[in-house]
Amino acid sequence: MDRKDWTRIGLAAAVVLVPGGFLLGAALAAQRLREKTRGTDAGTPDEQLEDNAPRD
Repeated sequence: MDRKDWTRIGLAAAVVLVPGGFLLGAALAAQRLREKTRGTDAGTPDEQLEDNAPRD
């Protein structure tokens, strides 16, 4: 295989794989954001106790 063939293979791989990588990255980012917002709304039981503790 000469250089021209490898260039075509690389270009084809980029065209096929890059959009899938963007979709996967967006899906993972959205999942992390949902988990983060779900965790901060209610707070953990320890955080709720600390919030209700009397202040000195």
